[in-house]
Amino acid sequence: MSAGALHLNADSNQGLRPVDLRRDLSSIAALMELCFGDTLDYSGRGAVREMESLSRTGPLLWLLGSVAPNWQLGFVWIEDVKVVGNVSTQAAEFDRRAWLIANVAVHPDHRRKGIATALTDAAMRLAESSGARRVLLQVHRHNTGAHDLYRALGFHDVATRTTWERTGRREPLDFSLPGIEIRPSRRDDWQNEFAFVRELRPAGFSWLKPLDENDWRPSFWRSLRSLADFFIGNDSRRWIALDDSTGALAGAFVIETGYASADHLAFVIHPQWSGRLDRPLLASALRRLGHRPWTVRIDHPADDEPAEAALKEFGFQPMQTLVWMQKEIS
Repeated sequence: MSAGALHLNADSNQGLRPVDLRRDLSSIAALMELCFGDTLDYSGRGAVREMESLSRTGPLLWLLGSVAPNWQLGFVWIEDVKVVGNVSTQAAEFDRRAWLIANVAVHPDHRRKGIATALTDAAMRLAESSGARRVLLQVHRHNTGAHDLYRALGFHDVATRTTWERTGRREPLDFSLPGIEIRPSRRDDWQNEFAFVRELRPAGFSWLKPLDENDWRPSFWRSLRSLADFFIGNDSRRWIALDDSTGALAGAFVIETGYASADHLAFVIHPQWSGRLDRPLLASALRRLGHRPWTVRIDHPADDEPAEAALKEFGFQPMQTLVWMQKEIS
């Protein structure tokens, strides 16, 4: 849906209107810093710095807003010619039928007036009219007010994940576990591996990217994409842990490097092996990752006590716990 289809006045100096990068970006950055400054992770702080920097580029920002108006879709709420509310939205990179809502922020002096509801509703209508079949967002677990708001708007919880970060380069000891073989995933493993992850981690490893069988199935195009990623410095590797006595999957991990400012790990362990396989699997993943100067980041299900103990032992620190929420659009 265009801004016009929402019957909004792009020149309005009061109430809801679409984002105008040329005049709103600096105010949005300041609002995010005010509302989320204490809870922003590394990427969030980087996004605020980028917005602040862009807001000072003058003609470049004017050009960006003129030739690429969809670079940042969203809405602001204006009171007395000031931005007091903001929401950002866009189609997910890996699934154009899914839209993401983020940065729902309202100035503390203007809360409990229905502004957050109006902003989120406008973003949902934009997504729906653009062909979305589902809308996703994240909310801090302890932000009960926002959680209740999204539930009232029809969202439901999908998963609760804690983001862990590790910045040290110390390589962990090799924790071996009798009866378990940890090895790289092979082409003929993909079906069992995908079924294993789908059963134990149905929401996927990232709220931005749902599980997709095509990302696991070997194919010419997937090999070609992997080759292209290699030449630009990106890499994705999968490993599995097998129960020697049965040949069944006991665990798996994925290493992604070069895609962002941090390396990413994700690991899954069968409940039967919880508390025994956590350290060997995580140690194996970190040893395969090697000595790299960047932050290592893991989004792992919250309140998994054996995994949390292993993460802390290997130098990871919990950064934030977010609830992933979703609303289906019929």
